[in-house]
Amino acid sequence: MNETSMQSQTLLPTREPRQSSPRSLRSLTLRFILLNLLLLAGILLALAMYGQTPAPTTPHPARTNSPAISALDNYLNRVRTQANVPATPGAIWIDSGRLSRMFTDVRAMRPNDLISVVVSESLASSTDGTVKGSRNSSANSAITALFSKLSAASAAQNLINQSSASALTAQGQSANNSSLSTILGGQVVDVLPNGTLVIEAARQVEFSQQTQTIVLRGLVRPEDISQQNQVLSTAISSMELQVRGRGIVTDYTHRPNALVRLLQRALIF
Repeated sequence: MNETSMQSQTLLPTREPRQSSPRSLRSLTLRFILLNLLLLAGILLALAMYGQTPAPTTPHPARTNSPAISALDNYLNRVRTQANVPATPGAIWIDSGRLSRMFTDVRAMRPNDLISVVVSESLASSTDGTVKGSRNSSANSAITALFSKLSAASAAQNLINQSSASALTAQGQSANNSSLSTILGGQVVDVLPNGTLVIEAARQVEFSQQTQTIVLRGLVRPEDISQQNQVLSTAISSMELQVRGRGIVTDYTHRPNALVRLLQRALIF
């Protein structure tokens, strides 16, 4: 039994380890390269579609007559009109898209880019003046002779004897102190040929029946914008800063018109 088993074992062919040929290695390498290229192409296509500006959509009709919804629709229409980007039919690349600025500075450089304005303005003025004036005048008129010499006791000897004196002393003083510290979010509205940015920032706050509106415009050099995409108000040239208020506080702190003052005098209750 042992001899037969040994003979069968010797008769069976032995399997040698299979060696891969150079052709199979080359095909595997090509497949790996093709898969990587397809994966890279898919990633680039996804990034390009992400950087492309979506087509403008029509605003949904208001579901209710709520003032908040109508105000939101007006705001969306205004913002979409300001940030409208020309379409590029037949191409997925946009010069102003996100992919065009992957390796550039993220600070505001182009129109419609957002920017933060750090407002720190303080104004103090005082005026002091003194005015003094005096004036003296005198006038005399008399008739000393009429067809003959008049007597000394005659009333015609002293017809007019007038003298006047006036003096004026006035002093005035005024002082005005105002300060504003806040951070406004704005955007670049235009770029001048020399590279200077034209920015505009606005904020409207409503609280306790009082509306406060702050509008800021000016010229900014790109070098004055910090790495946090902020610019100080002291670095803005030709700055226009408007602070307006409207509401119950403003109505009671400002002087009413002439008609209202007349009614307030007539109506004592």
